[in-house]
Amino acid sequence: MVLLGEIIQDILLIRDGGNLIEFLPLHLCNLGIFVNLAAAFSKGKIQSFFAEISVVLIMPGTAGALIFPDWTYRPFWSYLPLLCFFTHSLLLFIPLMFLVMKKAQVSFRHFWYSYLFLLVVTPPIYLLDKRTGVNYMFLLYPIESTPLEWINNLFGGNYYILGLGLLVTVILAIEYTIYSSFRAIRTSSK
Repeated sequence: MVLLGEIIQDILLIRDGGNLIEFLPLHLCNLGIFVNLAAAFSKGKIQSFFAEISVVLIMPGTAGALIFPDWTYRPFWSYLPLLCFFTHSLLLFIPLMFLVMKKAQVSFRHFWYSYLFLLVVTPPIYLLDKRTGVNYMFLLYPIESTPLEWINNLFGGNYYILGLGLLVTVILAIEYTIYSSFRAIRTSSK
Protein backbone atom coordinates (compact mmCIF):
# COMPACT_ATOMS: atom_id res chain seq x y z
CA MET A 1 0.00 0.00 0.00
CA VAL A 2 2.79 2.42 0.87
CA LEU A 3 4.65 1.74 -2.37
CA LEU A 4 1.44 2.08 -4.38
CA GLY A 5 0.61 5.37 -2.64
CA GLU A 6 4.09 6.67 -3.40
CA ILE A 7 3.86 5.65 -7.07
CA ILE A 8 0.45 7.31 -7.46
CA GLN A 9 1.75 10.46 -5.80
CA ASP A 10 4.79 10.63 -8.08
CA ILE A 11 2.73 10.02 -11.23
CA LEU A 12 0.38 12.84 -10.25
CA LEU A 13 3.27 15.20 -9.47
CA ILE A 14 4.93 14.44 -12.82
CA ARG A 15 1.56 14.93 -14.54
CA ASP A 16 1.40 18.35 -12.89
CA GLY A 17 4.73 19.30 -14.47
CA GLY A 18 7.19 18.00 -11.90
CA ASN A 19 10.62 16.78 -12.93
CA LEU A 20 11.25 13.03 -12.50
CA ILE A 21 14.63 13.66 -10.84
CA GLU A 22 12.77 15.35 -7.97
CA PHE A 23 10.63 12.28 -7.24
CA LEU A 24 13.15 9.47 -6.97
CA PRO A 25 12.63 7.42 -3.78
CA LEU A 26 15.67 8.89 -2.03
CA HIS A 27 14.26 10.67 1.02
CA LEU A 28 14.58 8.72 4.25
CA CYS A 29 10.85 8.01 4.29
CA ASN A 30 10.97 6.76 0.68
CA LEU A 31 13.91 4.54 1.55
CA GLY A 32 11.79 3.33 4.45
CA ILE A 33 9.42 1.70 1.98
CA PHE A 34 12.24 -0.56 0.78
CA VAL A 35 13.65 -1.05 4.29
CA ASN A 36 10.22 -2.26 5.41
CA LEU A 37 9.90 -4.57 2.41
CA ALA A 38 13.35 -6.02 3.15
CA ALA A 39 12.39 -6.54 6.80
CA ALA A 40 9.07 -8.12 5.89
CA PHE A 41 10.36 -10.52 3.24
CA SER A 42 13.72 -11.61 4.64
CA LYS A 43 14.72 -13.88 7.49
CA GLY A 44 17.30 -14.07 10.24
CA LYS A 45 19.95 -11.39 10.65
CA ILE A 46 18.94 -9.54 7.49
CA GLN A 47 15.38 -9.24 8.75
CA SER A 48 16.64 -8.18 12.17
CA PHE A 49 18.88 -5.52 10.61
CA PHE A 50 16.19 -3.97 8.43
CA ALA A 51 13.47 -4.23 11.09
CA GLU A 52 15.69 -2.37 13.54
CA ILE A 53 16.52 0.28 10.92
CA SER A 54 12.78 0.65 10.39
CA VAL A 55 12.17 1.15 14.11
CA VAL A 56 15.07 3.43 15.03
CA LEU A 57 15.54 5.46 11.82
CA ILE A 58 12.45 5.27 9.64
CA MET A 59 9.84 5.57 12.39
CA PRO A 60 11.29 8.73 14.03
CA GLY A 61 12.03 10.26 10.62
CA THR A 62 8.46 9.59 9.58
CA ALA A 63 7.13 11.07 12.83
CA GLY A 64 9.22 14.16 12.11
CA ALA A 65 7.79 14.36 8.59
CA LEU A 66 4.24 14.18 9.95
CA ILE A 67 4.92 16.87 12.57
CA PHE A 68 6.95 19.11 10.23
CA PRO A 69 5.64 18.27 6.72
CA ASP A 70 7.23 19.70 3.58
CA TRP A 71 4.12 19.10 1.48
CA THR A 72 2.13 22.06 2.85
CA TYR A 73 2.63 24.14 -0.29
CA ARG A 74 -0.51 22.50 -1.70
CA PRO A 75 -4.05 22.97 -0.36
CA PHE A 76 -4.71 20.62 2.57
CA TRP A 77 -7.48 18.64 0.85
CA SER A 78 -5.57 18.17 -2.42
CA TYR A 79 -4.05 14.82 -3.38
CA LEU A 80 -0.48 15.59 -2.26
CA PRO A 81 -1.08 16.25 1.45
CA LEU A 82 -3.63 13.43 1.64
CA LEU A 83 -1.35 10.88 -0.05
CA CYS A 84 1.67 12.04 1.95
CA PHE A 85 -0.26 11.80 5.21
CA PHE A 86 -1.51 8.33 4.24
CA THR A 87 1.88 6.94 3.22
CA HIS A 88 3.69 8.48 6.18
CA SER A 89 1.07 7.16 8.60
CA LEU A 90 1.63 3.65 7.23
CA LEU A 91 5.39 4.14 7.48
CA LEU A 92 4.90 5.04 11.14
CA PHE A 93 2.83 1.96 11.96
CA ILE A 94 4.83 -0.68 10.07
CA PRO A 95 7.82 -0.41 12.46
CA LEU A 96 5.41 -0.68 15.38
CA MET A 97 4.17 -3.94 13.88
CA PHE A 98 7.77 -5.17 13.67
CA LEU A 99 8.11 -4.48 17.40
CA VAL A 100 4.82 -6.15 18.31
CA MET A 101 5.61 -9.18 16.14
CA LYS A 102 9.13 -9.29 17.65
CA LYS A 103 10.80 -8.98 14.25
CA ALA A 104 12.75 -6.01 15.64
CA GLN A 105 14.85 -6.61 18.76
CA VAL A 106 16.21 -3.13 19.44
CA SER A 107 19.46 -3.48 21.37
CA PHE A 108 22.43 -1.22 22.13
CA ARG A 109 24.58 -3.95 20.56
CA HIS A 110 22.98 -2.94 17.25
CA PHE A 111 23.59 0.80 17.64
CA TRP A 112 25.97 0.61 14.67
CA TYR A 113 23.22 -0.68 12.31
CA SER A 114 21.93 2.83 11.74
CA TYR A 115 25.37 4.20 11.00
CA LEU A 116 26.11 1.39 8.55
CA PHE A 117 22.82 2.03 6.76
CA LEU A 118 23.42 5.79 6.64
CA LEU A 119 27.04 5.35 5.53
CA VAL A 120 25.85 3.26 2.59
CA VAL A 121 22.92 5.43 1.45
CA THR A 122 23.91 8.99 2.38
CA PRO A 123 27.11 9.64 0.35
CA PRO A 124 25.62 8.74 -3.06
CA ILE A 125 22.46 10.69 -2.26
CA TYR A 126 24.54 13.69 -1.18
CA LEU A 127 26.55 13.51 -4.41
CA LEU A 128 23.34 13.33 -6.44
CA ASP A 129 21.97 16.30 -4.50
CA LYS A 130 25.11 18.34 -5.20
CA ARG A 131 25.15 17.40 -8.86
CA THR A 132 21.47 17.98 -9.61
CA GLY A 133 20.45 20.58 -7.03
CA VAL A 134 17.72 18.38 -5.56
CA ASN A 135 17.63 18.05 -1.78
CA TYR A 136 17.00 14.41 -0.92
CA MET A 137 17.19 13.62 2.79
CA PHE A 138 17.47 17.41 3.23
CA LEU A 139 21.25 17.10 3.07
CA LEU A 140 21.89 20.40 1.28
CA TYR A 141 19.56 22.65 3.24
CA PRO A 142 16.80 22.29 5.81
CA ILE A 143 13.07 22.78 5.60
CA GLU A 144 12.02 26.07 7.16
CA SER A 145 10.58 26.04 10.69
CA THR A 146 11.78 22.52 11.49
CA PRO A 147 14.43 21.07 13.80
CA LEU A 148 16.61 20.75 10.70
CA GLU A 149 16.54 24.53 10.34
CA TRP A 150 17.43 24.86 14.01
CA ILE A 151 20.42 22.56 13.43
CA ASN A 152 21.46 24.66 10.43
CA ASN A 153 21.16 27.86 12.46
CA LEU A 154 23.12 26.36 15.34
CA PHE A 155 25.94 24.82 13.30
CA GLY A 156 25.93 27.09 10.26
CA GLY A 157 25.76 26.02 6.65
CA ASN A 158 29.33 24.68 6.56
CA TYR A 159 28.69 22.30 9.46
CA TYR A 160 25.05 21.47 8.78
CA ILE A 161 25.84 17.82 7.89
CA LEU A 162 27.87 17.45 11.09
CA GLY A 163 24.89 18.84 12.99
CA LEU A 164 22.62 16.32 11.30
CA GLY A 165 24.97 13.53 12.35
CA LEU A 166 24.90 14.75 15.95
CA LEU A 167 21.11 15.03 15.86
CA VAL A 168 20.85 11.44 14.61
CA THR A 169 23.25 10.28 17.34
CA VAL A 170 21.26 12.03 20.09
CA ILE A 171 17.95 10.63 18.80
CA LEU A 172 19.42 7.13 18.54
CA ALA A 173 20.89 7.34 22.05
CA ILE A 174 17.50 8.39 23.44
CA GLU A 175 15.69 5.64 21.54
CA TYR A 176 18.09 2.88 22.54
CA THR A 177 17.98 4.04 26.16
CA ILE A 178 14.17 3.91 26.13
CA TYR A 179 14.05 0.46 24.50
CA SER A 180 16.71 -0.87 26.89
CA SER A 181 14.84 0.55 29.88
CA PHE A 182 11.60 -1.10 28.75
CA ARG A 183 13.41 -4.39 28.26
CA ALA A 184 14.98 -4.15 31.75
CA ILE A 185 11.62 -3.35 33.35
CA ARG A 186 9.92 -6.19 31.50
CA THR A 187 12.70 -8.63 32.45
CA SER A 188 12.67 -7.62 36.13
CA SER A 189 8.88 -7.97 36.37
CA LYS A 190 8.96 -11.61 35.20
